[in-house]
Amino acid sequence: MVTIKNKLLGLDTNIFIYYFQENEEFGLQVKSLFKLLAEKKTKAVTSIITLTELLSLSAADRDIETLTAHFLETPNLLLGDVNQTIGIDAARIRRIYRYRIPDAIQLATALFYKADLFISNDQRLKSFKELPIILLGKNTRFE
Repeated sequence: MVTIKNKLLGLDTNIFIYYFQENEEFGLQVKSLFKLLAEKKTKAVTSIITLTELLSLSAADRDIETLTAHFLETPNLLLGDVNQTIGIDAARIRRIYRYRIPDAIQLATALFYKADLFISNDQRLKSFKELPIILLGKNTRFE
């Protein structure tokens, strides 16, 4: 069990993709996370990059509009813009860890907003030492 109540969570784009597409393998796990957000038992932050990545999925315009509305209506979610501080820190993270730019921006955003942990399913991010990284697994449960 991963205790996330009363914490600020940094969320990677893949968490939203699993949730909105009801992913067979990870959909139920992230559903419990979004339930805690809806119940105001936790808060989350993600970068504006998440919206860009979500809306880049191949789908009909009608589906993209629905996805946009659902994403923007996610309770207790802060959508962080990329400001100068985040941009500079993302560059530092990219230099040190060699992550892709979107990943570096996500992590810099989580650090900027002082997230308690970062949830992803990107195995490459487990080497990040500046913030606890929670990777989804078959037995990952949120409470």
